[in-house]
Amino acid sequence: MALKTDHYEITMVASALKSGIAERRAVFEAFARRLPAGRAYGVVAGVDRVIDAIERFRFDADTVQHLVVAGVVSDPDVADWLRSYRFGGDVTGYPDGELFFPYSPVLTVEGSFAECVVLETVVLSILNYDCAVASAAARVRDVADDRLLIEGGSRRADPDAAVAAARAAHIGGFDTTSNLEAGRRYGIPTGGTTAHAFVLAHPDEKGAFAAQRDALGTASTYLVDTFDVLEGIRRAVEVVGPGIGAVRIDSGNLLAASIRARALLDALGAEGCRIVASGDLDEFKIAELEEAAAPIDAYLVGTSMVTGSGHPTASVVYKLVAIGDSAGSGAPLRAVGKLSPGKITVGGRKQVHRTVDRSGFWTAEVLSPVGAAVAAPDAHDPQVVLVAGGERAWRDDPAAARSRCAERRRGLRPEDRVPHPRRSPAVPTEWVGMESPAATESANGANGQPAQSELAPAARGGADMSRALIIVDVQNDFCEGGSLAVEGGHAVAASITDLVGLDRAGGNYGYVVASKDWHIDPGQHFAEPGTNPDFVTSWPVHCAAGTQGAAFSPKLQVALDEVFLKGQYSNGYSSFEGVAGSSEGVGLGDWLAERGVEAVDVVGIATDYCVRATALDAAAAGFETAVLVGHCAGVAPDSSAAALEELSAAGVTIVD
Repeated sequence: MALKTDHYEITMVASALKSGIAERRAVFEAFARRLPAGRAYGVVAGVDRVIDAIERFRFDADTVQHLVVAGVVSDPDVADWLRSYRFGGDVTGYPDGELFFPYSPVLTVEGSFAECVVLETVVLSILNYDCAVASAAARVRDVADDRLLIEGGSRRADPDAAVAAARAAHIGGFDTTSNLEAGRRYGIPTGGTTAHAFVLAHPDEKGAFAAQRDALGTASTYLVDTFDVLEGIRRAVEVVGPGIGAVRIDSGNLLAASIRARALLDALGAEGCRIVASGDLDEFKIAELEEAAAPIDAYLVGTSMVTGSGHPTASVVYKLVAIGDSAGSGAPLRAVGKLSPGKITVGGRKQVHRTVDRSGFWTAEVLSPVGAAVAAPDAHDPQVVLVAGGERAWRDDPAAARSRCAERRRGLRPEDRVPHPRRSPAVPTEWVGMESPAATESANGANGQPAQSELAPAARGGADMSRALIIVDVQNDFCEGGSLAVEGGHAVAASITDLVGLDRAGGNYGYVVASKDWHIDPGQHFAEPGTNPDFVTSWPVHCAAGTQGAAFSPKLQVALDEVFLKGQYSNGYSSFEGVAGSSEGVGLGDWLAERGVEAVDVVGIATDYCVRATALDAAAAGFETAVLVGHCAGVAPDSSAAALEELSAAGVTIVD
């Protein structure tokens, strides 16, 4: 198990031992920053396998010797550390069958830095595959109603992966599997019929059916589409009798074939014979068959199941979120996180509760620092203790996880349990006591208002999709109380909220985006320590990436399609210098152009600086541009007036 990892994990251990951080208390989180496109939820699977992997993660003498001979390890101290490795920390997380959403801490691993970091690859390899399969399986179960679901993808996957896929599919809602090892190891019911090779090996279909009848009885499932479906059914009923258990159709137009098969079976007196359909099925095809009321009793799904139905990974990452400044289990933890656009990590160990409305539907996945938020009595806590002090504290089985998954999915609204859900994700992630990542945030998630991309399509039906609103830098540091406050900043935030509303200003805007100063190392943009800023080219420290000062004003309660982060390593005045928070390298100009936007209105802070620069760049890029002065705040009256004159001369419309 220990060698089912990446070389660089050992590199980090060796380096950590040298630098002295190896024994520092650390917290790692496994989470997905976003769901696959068009998915409303994810299903957790593989957690029980992760616990087993941690228990068996050992570097025995032969393994260490191999690493030394291969040149992976050269330091005797590293070799000694590996030989003595036993995970002695704690793991909490979501059990198998639980739902997850963007940034849900599916797994939290706490211990020394070195003992936690070395587990990264094996944790991710299990979670990413199993969660992908379970999520796909649940989507099939959502559309298949109470039909029998058979997982049969073993021949489309690595042998070990096939066993894991069978387990994950069962958790997601499948009834049986064709994989015998999964049946032995996990107690999952198994089943299997014959293949076309069996039929072709006999002189004729009747001979094949007779042999199967004699071996397995009349209740078996008979493959009838080797030559002609209807003729195959006639021969099967003739040989087996009207008590025939089931027939399987593996090709052709399954809707038409199943309708004709049902009519023929009934005419032959085989009213109790079930029809099993297979042949490159997925949730989309099954939904179409169910919508058309196809008389199919069971579906066998193979390739799409073991490949996650187009998304073979759950995009789970394993990131350090807290580190102690000294060794020892009692050392205080310091929150840490990545600031890279598209790959933001929210620092700090988190607790979770999931809120529910009066109808029993989930309303939000609420994340907060440990001890910071008090959940309502009816809220659901998805986290359980999995490993305590290096010892397994949780044991699950696929049947219990399958029931858990079914129960949790009942908390999703019906319109979110379809192949093309109303919202993605179905349950928004809210943040209490910490800054929301720009990639998923909607005005800090207040009031439970969903991001516009999560709204029902009808909510955009009347919107002018060629027009967008750009909200510039309405952040705490630029509002009253901030390090670079502009008078009226919070009032502007409130006015923009009123302007947009849930109907996007009466349908004026197809898209609403915002920019943020997101300074990591902006060079001379910040005045040198101990010197006074000139407030022209140098400024006080403000909007440092990931700080509360960089957060949006709490008065800004607007559903956003995207947030653009600017000024990471430069001054970054114009929003057009920013990159999308949810994807690396995508600038505002390209983002708007790709969506057919032709006109933009600009609002925000400050009229004479970043609003001015943004509007000038918008006009230069060919967008019909207007500045809504009533929804802007400026640093000074004279410079604001001069900026508006400059904008007007550049062809920008000034709206008072």
